[in-house]
Amino acid sequence: MNNYSSIKELVIDTCASEGQFPSYEKLTSLVLENFPSSKWQKTHYAWYKSQIKRGEIVVPGAIMAQDSQDETTDSEVEETIEASLSLERDLHSYLARMPSDIEPGLQLVEGGVEYQTEAGRVDLLCNGSNGELVVIELKAGKARDAAVGQLLGYIGSVQELEPNRPVRGVIVASDFDPRVVLAAKASSNIKLLKYRVAFQLDEVR
Repeated sequence: MNNYSSIKELVIDTCASEGQFPSYEKLTSLVLENFPSSKWQKTHYAWYKSQIKRGEIVVPGAIMAQDSQDETTDSEVEETIEASLSLERDLHSYLARMPSDIEPGLQLVEGGVEYQTEAGRVDLLCNGSNGELVVIELKAGKARDAAVGQLLGYIGSVQELEPNRPVRGVIVASDFDPRVVLAAKASSNIKLLKYRVAFQLDEVR
């Protein structure tokens, strides 16, 4: 395994060695192999592909064609990514201020925002009303089945740090893959919460 310092470095090296942008399946496999705690999604794949095609990320010795259809698609992809990241930031910021909206009695632990563990950074780590620790994982869109494994990794890491306290997890997302729901039903320490975004229109003039 190569010791890449970042996903960007891995993507550039893979493109340079293959002379083209790899398939989603191949690049995803490489990312998860080298960065197992990464929150890699299809939007990240599309973003790197767009940046390389547009020359924003340079791949030494590689020439990658760009047609008008790709330009339109890439622009749409970037807008989608920006909207998704903005929503996730807003959701993260709001719930960090108001953890009791997730569940009555939740209180953010000191340093509980982007809490670092061996399995990666926990979005929010809270104290529960019964003295337990609660790991909160936030998803701007639909939570896929990989989210469960990610959450369990965080729970395990936090449990090692606090062996005398029970630890459970909550995934907050706009929707859930059926396999996520089934996995949560089979686990006594995972809770799923679906959020809705409400819009209010105020007349300016």
